[in-house]
Amino acid sequence: MDLTYLKELYEQGLVCFHESFPTWQEAILAAVEPLVKKGMVTADYGPSILEHVDKFGPYIFLAPHICMPHCNAHECVRTPGVCFMKCNQPVIADPDDPEMGAELFFSVAALAEGDHLEAVQRLMKILEDDSIVEALLAVHSEDDFRQLISP
Repeated sequence: MDLTYLKELYEQGLVCFHESFPTWQEAILAAVEPLVKKGMVTADYGPSILEHVDKFGPYIFLAPHICMPHCNAHECVRTPGVCFMKCNQPVIADPDDPEMGAELFFSVAALAEGDHLEAVQRLMKILEDDSIVEALLAVHSEDDFRQLISP
């Protein structure tokens, strides 16, 4: 189980943890907050993602348990990056499809298509490994996460 990328995100302060959110929109805004705090994106990036989802549908909900908030609002991105958010209670975007709830949020900010592809490729190594996904779902706090990524 290669957790190098997750460890890098943690060391950069690009990881956060929450219990639950009343709406999926609030979850998306929280999921990009580490990028905002680091100055990698403007405060408009989260609302831009919400606008894109309203326009194009819930494309950010990739699979059960997994959400990848992102959009092509390049004007809101100062530095390409990724952050991780764990929500202990599933965030449901569509009440008619509760299996598509997400607890694992990987927000992607890209200046160019190449940045987006690089980030997705790195994330796919994590998301394709069922043992990593299961381990992340079992994490409930920053302490749990720190233990997971520690050698």
